[in-house]
Amino acid sequence: MPFVEPLFLWGALAVIIPVAIHFWHQKHGKPLPWAATQWLVEKQQQQSRGLQLDNILLLIIRCLLLVLLAILLAQPLLNWFTKSPQVQKIHLVQPSSAVADNFKFELTEAIKKGEKVVWADERLEKMDDKPYSFQNSARFDPLQLQTAIHQLDAQHNELHLYISNNQALANIPAITVPAHFQLHTIADSASQPRAYLTLKDSKKLFVNQAGKLTSGAALDPSLKFQSEPTHLGPIKTLVTYRNERERQTVKAALAALTDVYGLDLVIDEKQTPNQVYDWVLTDQLPTKPSPQTLFIASGVMQPSALSNVIFTNETLTPQTSERVENGQLPEWLGEQLLRHYNVMMTVQPLSQSDLKTVFIPSTKPTTEQHASLQNALLLLFIVLVVLERWLALTKNA
Repeated sequence: MPFVEPLFLWGALAVIIPVAIHFWHQKHGKPLPWAATQWLVEKQQQQSRGLQLDNILLLIIRCLLLVLLAILLAQPLLNWFTKSPQVQKIHLVQPSSAVADNFKFELTEAIKKGEKVVWADERLEKMDDKPYSFQNSARFDPLQLQTAIHQLDAQHNELHLYISNNQALANIPAITVPAHFQLHTIADSASQPRAYLTLKDSKKLFVNQAGKLTSGAALDPSLKFQSEPTHLGPIKTLVTYRNERERQTVKAALAALTDVYGLDLVIDEKQTPNQVYDWVLTDQLPTKPSPQTLFIASGVMQPSALSNVIFTNETLTPQTSERVENGQLPEWLGEQLLRHYNVMMTVQPLSQSDLKTVFIPSTKPTTEQHASLQNALLLLFIVLVVLERWLALTKNA
């Protein structure tokens, strides 16, 4: 019989406690009427010579109570009479042209066999011959991947997961997957097509073969790039700070970025209703951040589970920030923007041992099966408690 928390079974060793108490209890004398003490001395001494236990039934019930309590805490799974459902293959694909192209043969064969093949997006859109609008501007989000796995309800099916292998997977403690699970990853990140931005005047912003950021009219023909830019056109930017000096400092840094790399930034200092921004620089905590928007919040330091929300505890002024004082603010802001659009790939693939620690198979039962067994054991526990108390009171033990 499998258990959800098998370590609690060690608690069954507590059965030695009532046995020890019974031995200790019978060695103590019982109060007797003073007139009968003389002629009962010999009989009392004879009873104490052996290892006889009083109230055997009560002792057994108390031992059963402790064993049953350990089983309750271990949460057993009764699946002897449960008919195993038919296992079906489900293929979950990261919304990435590189992943789709790398596993094109496997996914095409799965579709021909009638197996379920879906994209790991918010809608779990089915993969078919229709072109898919890849949101390459959004970073790979492991939390979105976990949400897609839960929405698939693939607990009793065989899940095949197709993703790019990089360190973004290590940003969360673990990803829960079904017991029947196979992982397919792109091992060599260098073979993936590189991302690039299209700036004004049709200039391309990309990282060249030497690893340097380059702006030019054409892409490097010796490198492999994605078929479409991760962002095309102006970058809608919102700059909102309560500190006027900080706002001017950030605007100056953005102006320097525009002069050096030719970024087409359309800057608003007040939020326009119903406007979705590509980049938000603020000193306030974002509420309901869009996954396509890069948020940089200054003067705040707290952990973030979202890869597109960046916090810094510095107030971005020359007096309060060493980064601003040394003239590194434009470079730092540009680096965050390029990482958001995957132009600067700083992530490295995880090892196989690391991947095993990230993806944890789950063998938890269905809620109905688990609850019914727990309720039956709890009812038996209550009955034994009532019986134990009745015997203890009637026998004065």
